[in-house]
Amino acid sequence: MNPGLLLCFLLIFLPVFEVAQVQVAHPASPAQSVNTVGKAMPPDAAPLARQVYSFHLPEPTTLDIGIAVYEATGAVFSFEGLTRLDHNNELMPAAADRWESSPDGTRWTFHLRRGAKWSDGRPVTAHDFEYAFKRMVDPASANRNASFYYEIEGAKAFNQGQTRDTDTVGVRAIDDYTLEIRTTLPCPYLPYIASFPTSVPVPRWQVEKYGPGWSEPGRFVTNSTFKLAAWDHGARFEFVLDPNYNGPHRGYVERIIGKFLDTRMMAGGTLSYENDEIDQQDVTPIDLPRIRSHPELSRELHVSKDFMTHFLFFNADFPPFDNLMVRQAISHAIDREAICRVLLQGMGMPAWSMLPPGFPGYAGGKYRDIQRFDPERARQRLREAGYAEGRGFPRIEMWINNIARQQVGQAIQEMLKSHLGIEMTIRVVENISYRTAQYQRKIPFSLIQYHYDYPDPNNMLAMVWRSQPAGYSRHPWINAEFDRLVDEAASEMDAARRFRLYDQAQRILSEDVGAVFLYYGKKASLRKPWLKGIKRDRDGEYPFWGNNTGYFDIYIGDAGP
Repeated sequence: MNPGLLLCFLLIFLPVFEVAQVQVAHPASPAQSVNTVGKAMPPDAAPLARQVYSFHLPEPTTLDIGIAVYEATGAVFSFEGLTRLDHNNELMPAAADRWESSPDGTRWTFHLRRGAKWSDGRPVTAHDFEYAFKRMVDPASANRNASFYYEIEGAKAFNQGQTRDTDTVGVRAIDDYTLEIRTTLPCPYLPYIASFPTSVPVPRWQVEKYGPGWSEPGRFVTNSTFKLAAWDHGARFEFVLDPNYNGPHRGYVERIIGKFLDTRMMAGGTLSYENDEIDQQDVTPIDLPRIRSHPELSRELHVSKDFMTHFLFFNADFPPFDNLMVRQAISHAIDREAICRVLLQGMGMPAWSMLPPGFPGYAGGKYRDIQRFDPERARQRLREAGYAEGRGFPRIEMWINNIARQQVGQAIQEMLKSHLGIEMTIRVVENISYRTAQYQRKIPFSLIQYHYDYPDPNNMLAMVWRSQPAGYSRHPWINAEFDRLVDEAASEMDAARRFRLYDQAQRILSEDVGAVFLYYGKKASLRKPWLKGIKRDRDGEYPFWGNNTGYFDIYIGDAGP
């Protein structure tokens, strides 16, 4: 059985799902060194002075990840939620030692770890989580991921302004160590939602004192094994181990240094990595030929699966994309095999539906025919839409928020012109501006990706494609039958039937061309040989860089720089 599906069965059919207490590690032997928070270091670890991990990222505009996940990119390790996913995508304890559900699956109780402290020494309590969850859905917070929590009782009504009473949101601290979350309907995947990096507490006293500036240096209080030590705007930030942290996910490395890089420079190039300025770097397909032919870099290249789907989406509210035949024509005009083989250098495989290979509910190739590459069929659909050979078709603009995808955009631009006579321009938009425009429904046509948040079909189907009013969802596509199916599946307690419902919804998404599915991405990264501790999953791959758990496992080996 698929491990993700097995976990889903466990969550659904065990009326009380309790995670065992984490065993306390045995003290280190006299010959074994420990780091500054008392964690025993591996035998091959370099001295503590060299336990520094460095990487590149675009500078965050805030570290308030609970309500600004896109703006706080790169700092997911700074907080600890109730639960966490391990390298096998299985749930494990984090701020909560254990949890259980009511028999009907609508009430979840999380029992917090005793003795947990914030980085300023205050105790972490269930009241902090209650405040944070209600803040996540407060319309005043302008959280673009608020719909992520609509399963919680009263969350949608509060977020969309139907009530101003925070007490109607089904989250409450029963006492300092017990948090209750109530859902409107049975929600077997609620512990997964609790594992998402935005599902974290915030220090109310700092938020209310400093407002949006509470995450600046000198004010930023966290509950993870790492705390902020410095933030040099325009240059870098630095996190260090926090001795106040008493949980199961203490880090090995003494410092994490994020070096800020202009997003316009993130389309390619490995100079910083080759100069040993950073320890790891994601690479784009444009760099792969040189890396694969390089005697040293080729040995440091790692390719792994990644639950990530790349697709085109439309603003289906406006012409010409409100016409299904236009959307179908575009879907049949794109040669996915050529994109994967030539442009991506094998770092992707053709996609025909939303859920990627290995993900629970993956449909395999059974939807391949729906959006297959077929230029004649594409031209026929465009003729039926009234735009034979592209005559009269308005000039369209494709938005992208990552210059690294520009080559794929240019390939699609050429395919649409060659097969359909459609003229298209490309507009590269900075990520934060892009996200704002996306939620405001100002993007007509776009190439984008979606990376999973947790391994359940609800995440990549309902969370992304279930229709919501403008301002509350990612995509302006509405299909009543799709909505009905994902809503029914979300609270279905019979796992087999639940997955059938999601499968039907996935077919509708492909047939109605809510998106043109292009390819499932893989992750390619360069990794220094001294960067240790990255765990293989059960399939023998390294999922670390898509999972913030890995930051607590890495260390610098004794062959380090």
